[in-house]
Amino acid sequence: GPMFTRAQEAAIVNMVMANNCLSLREIQANIIKDDRIFNNIQRVSLSTLARILKKNQVHMKQLYRVPFDRNSERVKHLRTEYVE
Repeated sequence: GPMFTRAQEAAIVNMVMANNCLSLREIQANIIKDDRIFNNIQRVSLSTLARILKKNQVHMKQLYRVPFDRNSERVKHLRTEYVE
């Protein structure tokens, strides 16, 4: 995936903090449209965005609506089974 500079990561975080209801897809679209800050980024995966937000401890309302939240449910379930 693309390597984001610290400035770009900060811009992503600020984007989310300015509008907490943005979905990952909307953030992705904003990044691809923005030629000023993200001029070197042609595409970015939702999982990369989620990772950046998680790394920066930004929790979005809609983060949990993207497909891979089912995955974490499954993982949690597997963990509980393992414990029992």
